Amino acid sequence: MSLEIRNINKSFGRIKAVDNVSLAIDNGTLVCFLGPSGCGKTTLLRVISGLELPDSGAILVNSQNMSTVPARNRNFGMVFQSYSLFPNMTIAANVAYGLECRKWSRADISQRVNNMLSLVHLEDQSHKFPHQLSGGQQQRVALARALAPKPSVLLLDEPLSALDAKVREELREEIKTLQRNLNITTIMVTHDQEEALTMADRIMVMKDGKVMQTGSPMDIYHRPENPFVAQFIGRMNIVPAGIGIPFSSNGDSKGARAKILGIRPENIKLSDDPASNGELTGIVDRISRLGNLTRFKISLPNKNGLGPVTVVSEVQGSSHDLQVGTPKVLKINPETVRVLEWG
Repeated sequence: MSLEIRNINKSFGRIKAVDNVSLAIDNGTLVCFLGPSGCGKTTLLRVISGLELPDSGAILVNSQNMSTVPARNRNFGMVFQSYSLFPNMTIAANVAYGLECRKWSRADISQRVNNMLSLVHLEDQSHKFPHQLSGGQQQRVALARALAPKPSVLLLDEPLSALDAKVREELREEIKTLQRNLNITTIMVTHDQEEALTMADRIMVMKDGKVMQTGSPMDIYHRPENPFVAQFIGRMNIVPAGIGIPFSSNGDSKGARAKILGIRPENIKLSDDPASNGELTGIVDRISRLGNLTRFKISLPNKNGLGPVTVVSEVQGSSHDLQVGTPKVLKINPETVRVLEWG
């Protein structure tokens, strides 16, 4: 089942929540809409689900326009951040609800409920009520309920944000495994970059209703196209090109007009070797030992009137031999430096 978002626009008064967004999603793909609060990602998900009507554009499923089809007729499964379970129904009854609305037989409903609860490891909790379960268990029930009617598309609206860190990490793996095993096309809204990087096949980064970049998690991490994406996905040093950081334009004419560069902290190595070939020497200003890695804040010399510039370097493990005030040569592979803005 393929899904296409084509030139979707949605405004609320003078606020343009979704601004001409397009995306084609292949069958069985998990796509994350990633961005800060208010960027339009949840509004776009609601348009896809049918809970909001777009001002213009189309939602196509297998090339069929679904834009005016009511939400109840789209056969999309929806999981909300707040779970939205019926508090007066047992877990089994919650999972069965959508099947009863679709007039499934009692025997088929019973078998499907048992299968779904087994899928989310809650088969022994079917007689309980939602308030008797933990937050993570309630979210598993919501997931089972959404999957029970065999939806063609699964929509997840920040499903893990209300959970504590450990449970959130466990459910990430469970949801991704379920999605892969069922081969169901899935769209998940999140503001958590780690969640998107670990779960998504593709990520669409949004800001102010617009698409900033779309690509695989590692493509977006290693090759951000603008300063917003660079800083929103992981840590990124943003420096003026004139400071002397080496970079490769790879034959791109824009490289000659580079204005702002981006370098990931792990791509800045610190060395005691003498500086050569235009390498920069900086002074260690601050050291943060974080157990599995050590983070250094490095001050670079004022160059070309650009004023003081600082960069962050990260190395794996604990480094005890460096002290604040130590001069270090920065070893940077030009291929790891991104041109983020042109003059």
